[in-house]
Amino acid sequence: MIKFIKIILLFTGISYLCFFPQHAFAKNRILTNVKVIHASTGPQHVDPSLNKIISGLQSVFKYTSYRLIKDQQLNLGFKESGQVSLPGKRTLVVIPANMEGKRIRYQISIQKNRQSIFQTQVLLKNNSSITIGGPQFNNGVLLLNISGSVH
Repeated sequence: MIKFIKIILLFTGISYLCFFPQHAFAKNRILTNVKVIHASTGPQHVDPSLNKIISGLQSVFKYTSYRLIKDQQLNLGFKESGQVSLPGKRTLVVIPANMEGKRIRYQISIQKNRQSIFQTQVLLKNNSSITIGGPQFNNGVLLLNISGSVH
């Protein structure tokens, strides 16, 4: 009788994993780091905290000054919203939507007065980053460097 109960429990557990695979991934967390950077054509300056990413920034963006405004980490689950306040009474909303292979799909939006003023989606290779251009700010623009890793 005990052997029969063990077999039933084993079968139930295997069936659960086969028919409800999303629960196997539900505990995954996505460590998301957001760097908010003010880029401008003012006097040449590179914030020392941007040394690891500055060559990538300068190869894509033609600014002379890069200043880190904010560096915020978010520990999010899939479909969980993270928010980062931006200058100009704006809010960056970052949502890791799902995994596609070894890439994290993020839904990204910028809101002002609770209205979306910018929306995009990116596929980010696990343990990598992407920088997107944001709104104008103080004679320059805001750049948003977003990195993600699943753990």
